[in-house]
Amino acid sequence: MKKIERQNLSINAEAFNAKYLDPAEVANGFVYSTHFERLAGDYHAVLIGPRGSGKTTLLKMLEPSALATWVGSTAEAFRSAIKYSGVFIASDISWSKQLNSLGYGRLSEQNHRILVLACFTTHVIHAVLETMAARVNSSYAYRSVIVSADQEALLARELAAALRVRPEIPSLLAVRQALRNRLSEIRLLANSCSLLSHEQCSVRLASLDYLHLDFLDICSNICATFNEAVGETGARWSLLFDELETAPDWIVDQLFSALRTSDPRLYLKLAISPVSATAYRALFKQDGASLGHDYQQIRLWYSDRADSKTFCRALWASLSQKHDLKITAEEALGRSVFEPKDNRGVRRRSPYSPGEPWHKVFTSLEKKDHSFANFLRQKGIDLSAAESLWASKRDTVLRKAAPVAAVRDFFLHQTKNGEVAARQRKTLELYAGADSIFAITEGNPRSFISLASPLISFLAKSGERRVPGAEQAKEIDAAADRMIALIKTIPVEHASAQGDELPLDVLLEAIGLRLHSELVEKHFSIDPAQSFVVDENVSERTQALLASAVNRGAVMLVDESSSKAIVGEMLNANLRLSFLLAAKYGLVLRKGKTVRLSNLLPIRADQPAKPPNGSTQLSLDMD
Repeated sequence: MKKIERQNLSINAEAFNAKYLDPAEVANGFVYSTHFERLAGDYHAVLIGPRGSGKTTLLKMLEPSALATWVGSTAEAFRSAIKYSGVFIASDISWSKQLNSLGYGRLSEQNHRILVLACFTTHVIHAVLETMAARVNSSYAYRSVIVSADQEALLARELAAALRVRPEIPSLLAVRQALRNRLSEIRLLANSCSLLSHEQCSVRLASLDYLHLDFLDICSNICATFNEAVGETGARWSLLFDELETAPDWIVDQLFSALRTSDPRLYLKLAISPVSATAYRALFKQDGASLGHDYQQIRLWYSDRADSKTFCRALWASLSQKHDLKITAEEALGRSVFEPKDNRGVRRRSPYSPGEPWHKVFTSLEKKDHSFANFLRQKGIDLSAAESLWASKRDTVLRKAAPVAAVRDFFLHQTKNGEVAARQRKTLELYAGADSIFAITEGNPRSFISLASPLISFLAKSGERRVPGAEQAKEIDAAADRMIALIKTIPVEHASAQGDELPLDVLLEAIGLRLHSELVEKHFSIDPAQSFVVDENVSERTQALLASAVNRGAVMLVDESSSKAIVGEMLNANLRLSFLLAAKYGLVLRKGKTVRLSNLLPIRADQPAKPPNGSTQLSLDMD
């Protein structure tokens, strides 16, 4: 592969998407995380995460050729532990659209479904055969099987008979080609059926038995045939289904329902976005699969920031080392104002001593923010004696107040006349620093690569050892603008007939600006509102927009319950803006208190006004 030039690093990194890479290329750039360990086990698994969270990478790493070429410190342990053969099965929006267009829209629902399922089944079988072919006489030792020409011919004949294909020669390559030809035949069949009556089409489809193969049953069958041919009777296989949010609902339902009933020789690893009504119904129906018993669930977002930091540090090291830079993220990016260094246990000054970060923030804010000064008095805190609180480990209130104080101090401006007001800032330099960069990217690999790559490029070009805060702020702002540009393109159903509801980018901006106003312009609160619950006064269209935002990573679920990783709808969901957008709109990088979303949104002309005695303050009683 052509070596990536340093000056093109940021462009290439931003374009990174594992679905365009072969398994060996994925393995070459793979950074281990605990998510992979949880996914790799001998069981069914559901992998849940928004766009860019690494679902495709993790699934592809379970392919034999990816595991064979992986050279990480834990690679050999995984090769020893993983005994099944992983089959990556891609799905994307363009593929789904091709299925939906079969028959030019003139087929009955039943006939169209038969043809779509036949295409899907053929697609799955072809992926299985590709994995078989990759293992046969492979140059890699891992999962390689030695097969003679006569053995391959016998295997090909048995597979062809089971799949109802007639390859020109008895070889695995010819069987795969016959399946590719079948896809063309199905499309031709669909187009010709569009010229027939529904009844005539049904009769024609009923006569073709290959259209009615069950994809799980036939996969189990051909895997067993392969196992016997290579002397691995009883060996397991794993079907790795990617991007199921783009697949037809009834296929999603069938796969998630199969988590309870599928063949014991097959493991299912299903990747999907967090909001899926179909997957939710299949998993939580009365006779649905049981979490922890029938399948394991892996959420690709981090509840614990320590885990996220560990992964981000490893990813930074991987990116920087590939460009001959030996420098940690903390060395290159500096410390975040939100997490200044705590010297407890070291014989040095406390962070509240004059000249230290927290002391500067607190004293600056105390002078211009009367509500903060009142807060300190109510808590009995004298900043001049705050060092003693730190020494006796009784500084909990100050540590919790520090991030809020930092944001208010950054945005509140005191004029020469003593007047204090919120101001707009053209820079996001407040959010510079390694810990802030880690938080802003949420442990999302694609987001981190996109944001970190130009910073590493700056170091490579300049020869410097530190990226200035202004440079970091510029890239944070650019990443936020890319996110906003992405959400502007999201198509949404439930379009408003009146057309007067907010588009998604404007909706999220309205939420962000309102939360910022409450954070900065109202009285100081140690735990300000930063999250929101979708209440019954939020329209269906707005809920659909928010679902799309969650699946793109622009909005995050904050429910810590493991059973809430997949949600079927937005009503009553607890959400927050992604920390990238939180930085864009001047918020604290934590979830904070929860308020009703309808109280954050601007009142439209067609909405009834609130009662005269209704409160205009945000309700903070929905923790």
